[in-house]
Amino acid sequence: MGWQFWWNTPMNEPSKQRWGCLQWGVVVSVGLLGWLFLSSQGSSIAKQGAQMRGVNNCKQIILSLKQFSKDNSSAYPDAGSAAVGAESANQIFRRLFEEDILTAPNESIFGCPNSVFAPDMSIGTAPDFAQALTPGECHWMLLKFQTDSSAGDTPIVVENALNASWPPKWNVADPSDNKRGRVWKGNKIIVGRNDGSVAVEKLRPDGTIDWRRMYNAGYGTKSWIDTLTPEQVAKLAYWDVEEK
Repeated sequence: MGWQFWWNTPMNEPSKQRWGCLQWGVVVSVGLLGWLFLSSQGSSIAKQGAQMRGVNNCKQIILSLKQFSKDNSSAYPDAGSAAVGAESANQIFRRLFEEDILTAPNESIFGCPNSVFAPDMSIGTAPDFAQALTPGECHWMLLKFQTDSSAGDTPIVVENALNASWPPKWNVADPSDNKRGRVWKGNKIIVGRNDGSVAVEKLRPDGTIDWRRMYNAGYGTKSWIDTLTPEQVAKLAYWDVEEK
């Protein structure tokens, strides 16, 4: 039998000790630190995931513009007679639906995580698709009158700013404010360039971007804006988003 009584218990067997406050305190402290670490990591991963969805949306928009340009002499949707009278990015991007490049589910790419501008995936019917990108459904601005042949580092598609005139400015005063011109933590925005590259880029303290900063050495010693004349720079502007 495996029973043991006091009279046959080995004398050298260590006595069992109960944990005291110190040991439990160490365990609780380690557990709390682990929870805080995992929470911070989870928050960081969630933010990166949201930014990645925004980056992917921007890439899909640029790909759609490129597809449009193939059948329109390298021009983007703000060119030609069909764009006459257009007043917003919503109306310009709607042409991608009219040209059958995008369908109802694709309206989602014009939104962005944590944005007040949210598409509802209702685009209406051909030929005008009047319900596509109605006010409050487009998060992105489009640089006016560019083409597929514009300089590769030209910032074609950007997150909506406080203004559509040049230079655009974003709200770095209140990063938590979910209104137009909002920024990501760290005062960053998503910028999509004409070569199809999309990145989360850092803003200046005043909420603008240093457009002359070189992001790709492959473009040589000049940035896209350095290739423009003063007159061309003076005409720069974005197609603005429509608010509700």
